[in-house]
Amino acid sequence: MAVRAILRTDANAMTCNRAHTVKFTLTQAAIETGKDRSTLYRAIKKGKLSGELQADNSYLIDSSELFRVYPTKQVGSATPQGAQVALQQPAQGAQGELIDALKAQIDLLKDQVTREREQADHWRNQATMLLTHQPEQVTPTRSRLYEKLFGKK
Repeated sequence: MAVRAILRTDANAMTCNRAHTVKFTLTQAAIETGKDRSTLYRAIKKGKLSGELQADNSYLIDSSELFRVYPTKQVGSATPQGAQVALQQPAQGAQGELIDALKAQIDLLKDQVTREREQADHWRNQATMLLTHQPEQVTPTRSRLYEKLFGKK
């Protein structure tokens, strides 16, 4: 039940941002239109709705195509007021967990960026040292055989 509440909350957010969303997955399209995924899948198979087949055998449906065939679901108009409040309460708890998880992920990414910067600095210093290193001029030493044959010079 909590998953459905999250999906309905996401549907509310997607309704607001629909102009920015170009393509929907079957699940997202089902949320937007209030239809089942299987209904949308059958519509694609029959040719009533066009969808783009992905490599993982999922479909992406263009938003203009989706709303041409199926009108937008009116969010919140069919549910009674008490049911709508009951749906939002689990979603708020789930949103809090989601926020905590996202904050933890942000902290991990910040640590990773810091490590990458330190590593880049290390390799930059190594490259600078190699480019600026001037080896000492080594004078060739004469072997003892040379000295015996030609004498000391």
